[in-house]
Amino acid sequence: MINIQKYLFFVMMVTFSVFSFSQKKQNFVIVIDAGHGGHDTGARGVADLEKNIALDVSLRFGNLIEKNHKDVKVVWTRKTDVFLELSERADISNANHANLFVSVHCNSASNTSATGTETFVMGLKKMDQTDEVSRRENSVVFLEKDQEKYEKFNPNDPEAVIAFEIMNAAYKEQSLRFADLMEKTFVNSQGRRSRGVKQGNLHVLRNNASPSVLVEMGFISNYDEGTYLASEQGKQDVAESLYKAFKQYKSEYDRRSGVSEEEEKPKPVKKVEKPLEGKKLKIRVMESTMKFSSTSPQLRGLTDFEVIQEGNKYVYYYGETDLQSRADDLLTSMKRKGFSGAKIVEFETNKKLEAGKNYRVQFMTSNKKYRDRDDKFNGLTNVLRVKEGGLQKYYYGAETTMEAAQKVLKQVQDKGFRNAFIVTFNGEQPM
Repeated sequence: MINIQKYLFFVMMVTFSVFSFSQKKQNFVIVIDAGHGGHDTGARGVADLEKNIALDVSLRFGNLIEKNHKDVKVVWTRKTDVFLELSERADISNANHANLFVSVHCNSASNTSATGTETFVMGLKKMDQTDEVSRRENSVVFLEKDQEKYEKFNPNDPEAVIAFEIMNAAYKEQSLRFADLMEKTFVNSQGRRSRGVKQGNLHVLRNNASPSVLVEMGFISNYDEGTYLASEQGKQDVAESLYKAFKQYKSEYDRRSGVSEEEEKPKPVKKVEKPLEGKKLKIRVMESTMKFSSTSPQLRGLTDFEVIQEGNKYVYYYGETDLQSRADDLLTSMKRKGFSGAKIVEFETNKKLEAGKNYRVQFMTSNKKYRDRDDKFNGLTNVLRVKEGGLQKYYYGAETTMEAAQKVLKQVQDKGFRNAFIVTFNGEQPM
């Protein structure tokens, strides 16, 4: 059973440390932990090992900080391909009185279509949903000689839960804040898919006396994402996203610490951008006579496309905003991903189609005929079947505005038809 007195003592020491260091201005210390290393290879990706990608990105990330922040001390747990025990990584962080600990990793799954970033903090919320990641990252202990030092945590033991929450309360809010900045930056700067901020019981974070996160940069088991993360461009993009999140976090930290205006560089006053009235902007990424799967190389690792069939063409849109600056950023991101013909397209909100025309969601194609309410429709009713060539295509809904059609699309996708897309109809025939 976990000794609650030991953890109360640990929290008291952390609080005393925080109070002592706040009495005089100190350099901000960030500890960057490149996951795995040495004989611990981590996940095996389609193009490189996790330990190699994590180290490369960690070095780039730290170098960006050193270049732009003279008041920040960067400490790497490893700068070469060496093995470190999980406890050693926390020891390095605590010995350097870290203000922030960032452990850099790559994700992997048996389902090779899985993609996206996710960032973990210590916590119990929905921990059962993150057991797979926790088991994988904690499995390093089986490569260590002394495994007994890692106390097992029982989430069903009230005393253990209390001790766990007390120990993590001091830095949980700041850990969550940095994790949130990380995920938002991945989406806004790179156009990546975010799987969100999650909580888990991770040994490498548990004994850190500082805000601490573990970032999963993406799935190297997926062909497109794994190839991208192993590339020079991919590693630089991720390092820059990490740096942007850190820059924002450090700015907020300085304000909380009472850094005077004289110590900060004067910032130009930005005009508040007004949202466009009655309009939405999207990025028209490309069009094709083919409907690509979500893992197709032509989509370059992106999965959140809105696909609309117009006649015999499939048009791929990405993002939606009512701010011109955000649309400009999304366009830049798409061009950096290799979509040179991408452009911004303006849509009127709630604009109705001409009489007789409507939007429907195609969710299934088969060479078999199925009746309405068939079990294969997962509860969808009033399904329209249209024969094209030797195939039967199945459609759901009939809406006159794109906004309503998008809601139907989400409803269909939530039923399990993840590759569903919107088609423009004239009556009951596709246009």
